[in-house]
Amino acid sequence: MSLAKWKEREREERQNDITKAARKLFADKDFDSVSMDEIAKKVGLGKSTLYLYFKSKESLYFAVVLKGIRIWAEMIKKEVEKGNTGLEKFILYKDANNEFSNEYPDYFRLLYSPTSIKKQFNKEKMNSSEEFQEVRELFQEIMFIGINSIQKGIDDGEIRPDVDPIESIILLSVIFNGKVNMGDWSKEILESKGINEQKFTQDIGDLYLHMLLKH
Repeated sequence: MSLAKWKEREREERQNDITKAARKLFADKDFDSVSMDEIAKKVGLGKSTLYLYFKSKESLYFAVVLKGIRIWAEMIKKEVEKGNTGLEKFILYKDANNEFSNEYPDYFRLLYSPTSIKKQFNKEKMNSSEEFQEVRELFQEIMFIGINSIQKGIDDGEIRPDVDPIESIILLSVIFNGKVNMGDWSKEILESKGINEQKFTQDIGDLYLHMLLKH
């Protein structure tokens, strides 16, 4: 391996270490409560070294969110391609969302947190960030994979014809948003009935699917 390639690999590994540490902190706290000092300490670097990899806390945040949504989009596309009918594709779409939320809860909270990207950053900062632009494009791509699956299900005659595909997918997004931001009292009620987060997520998807199907 050439020296240039070795240095590039080392840089990528260091960036991965930084985003991994930052991901946990950003998911657990408000953006303003997380400092670059705290991130540097968690990853075992000096703050000045951190700025060699990310020019600001905002750029690091966007890099973390982008990494998460790339994983999400890849999982969605890989699963949906396995389906033939619209209904099969939508079920795979739903299941891939569940898998992502279970396997990557930190990323899921960041993408559906109450302190969302648009609440944390003004338009100027968002529009000047290439990472944010890609996040927005990938989020829309994920939504339209679901929309197209439902539309195909309607065309196939398996999903109710009075269902609006766009409204349906936005509703599903709102449901997941509500699940992530669910209050402690609601969680306590679920736990008292022996319903864990994974079962609740699965049951939400099953109930939502039931609303779409022709009976």
